[in-house]
Amino acid sequence: MKDTRGRIVSAAAGLIAEKGFKRTSVDDVIERADLSGKSHFYHYFKSKEELGLEVLGRQFESFAERGLVILREPLIHPMERLHLFIDSLVALQTERGFRVGSPFGTLATEMADLHEGFRERLVQVFDRWAAQIEALLWEARPMLNPDADTRRLARFLIATLEGALMMSKVNRDAEMLRAIAADLKRFVSSHLREGVPA
Repeated sequence: MKDTRGRIVSAAAGLIAEKGFKRTSVDDVIERADLSGKSHFYHYFKSKEELGLEVLGRQFESFAERGLVILREPLIHPMERLHLFIDSLVALQTERGFRVGSPFGTLATEMADLHEGFRERLVQVFDRWAAQIEALLWEARPMLNPDADTRRLARFLIATLEGALMMSKVNRDAEMLRAIAADLKRFVSSHLREGVPA
C-alpha cells in the first residue's frame, strides 16, 4: 500500500516538474504511476490538490535530507558549508540538464494563488529553509560584520538562488549559473569582518 502511494507521489512530482501543476491531470498521474484506474488513485488521495500538498512536502523533506543537511555539518566551517550548499544546487541543476529548476520556486509561482493550503505550505517550506541558513549565519556571527542582519541575509540568499535556478532553467546555461553562484558567494563574503578569510 505504501509503495503504491509513493509511486503516485513520485509520478506526480515528475509530471509537475515537467509540465506544471495545472497542466498535470489525474489521468496523467494514473498513466505515469501505472495504476489500474481512477478509483485506485482516489483510494490514496481525495483530490489532485491533496496530492500536490504531498508532493510539496516530500520534495522539501528530500531537499532537507540531501541539501540542507550540508548546512548543519558541525565539522565543517560555517562559511565553507554555505559555499558547499550553493555548489550542490549548481551541481544538481546541471546534472538534471536544466529541465526542472527549483522545486519550490516553480511550485510557488504556480500554486500559491490556486489554493490557500498550497500558499500556507509554501510559506512553511521557505521559512524552514530560511531558518536553516539563518542558523548557519548565526553560528558564523563572530566572523560577520556587527551590523550584518542574518535573517535578512538568509532571505536574500534564498531569493537569489531561486532566481538563479529559474534563469538557468530558461537559458540552460551552466556557466551563467556558476557565475551567479560565484557572485553570491562574494556577496556573502562582503559581510565578513575585515581580516576574516572568505
